[in-house]
Amino acid sequence: MKYLPLIASLLIVSPAFGQGAEPLSVFTLRGDCEELRVGEQDLLAICADEFMQVSYDGGAMELSIWTDDPTGRFFVFSGMAERTDAGFAVQLDSIIESKDSAGEDITEHQASGQCALSGDPATAPAQYKCTATDANGRDYAFAFHTDGSQPESMLD
Repeated sequence: MKYLPLIASLLIVSPAFGQGAEPLSVFTLRGDCEELRVGEQDLLAICADEFMQVSYDGGAMELSIWTDDPTGRFFVFSGMAERTDAGFAVQLDSIIESKDSAGEDITEHQASGQCALSGDPATAPAQYKCTATDANGRDYAFAFHTDGSQPESMLD
């Protein structure tokens, strides 16, 4: 996996991990990034073809969005998840942005918004869609369509 070096830094910068929550599942999902936007910046050209979904004891969930930016820039959409008829919804409360793969240039933004999953990525292609606004009024958007391949567990 080309993003393996990021996993340790993602868990360290994670708000849920920092509060002592144990990861229940850590999956890498593959497919096509359809949107990645931060404010007026359209980052679709550097959005990677895979991302990581981390579910924690207590209901917290994070979607870690990787980029193909040479600096290793990544984003983490974080909040509390709940099951829905279509899949799940994450009520976002923060977005983490790191300008490097080591997680040393990190900014955490308090935010509100939602990530929704339609479908079951373990059995068929599924759609993730996130929208959020941070405390400064900056908008974020992420959309990803999985390719139907089995998610790769990073805890095995």
